[in-house]
Amino acid sequence: MRNNTQRIYERLIRGEFLSVDSADNSIRHLYDDLEENFEDYADYFKEIGLQLEQGNGFFYFSRIGEGKQAIEQKLESFSKWLDYLDFLKCYNQAFSAGYQFRKGHLIEQISLDIELKEKANHLFKKYGAGSNQEIVNKLLQEMQNMGFAECVNIQDETFKITSAFRYAEELVNMIQIANEDEIPE
Repeated sequence: MRNNTQRIYERLIRGEFLSVDSADNSIRHLYDDLEENFEDYADYFKEIGLQLEQGNGFFYFSRIGEGKQAIEQKLESFSKWLDYLDFLKCYNQAFSAGYQFRKGHLIEQISLDIELKEKANHLFKKYGAGSNQEIVNKLLQEMQNMGFAECVNIQDETFKITSAFRYAEELVNMIQIANEDEIPE
């Protein structure tokens, strides 16, 4: 197969994303290779039961013929991301791909905004994260693990939201569209 197959597989199989606007050159290289050779990669991964998916500036895996348990786990994970997205949009409506922010500013805003503080406390209550800093650290860790955010300046802890974040936004938009299509009783 192609030179980057293993590196792409190892990243995407963990549920991460490859984004066009990543600050990491090696990730952008993998993205470019996927974009240029999408059909080859899609055919290869399909043979091992993985569906290579392409969004607006990002790639990820989905499974072919998932069982009920896997779908339930995804729904549980998705409900968590709904809460995260709600919190982040409360922090700033412009929070989307390309948005940059400082960790310290987010922590400060939680202290100043009652609604944001309530949402923050709800996010990680079951994990025992109590302080605003612990909450923000946990959120940023999860966002980085998924490939939704990257630290672009370690000194002042500035983070950039990648194109992969659109995945969560698109899922929420699908729910909103479906709810709008329902006929009220």
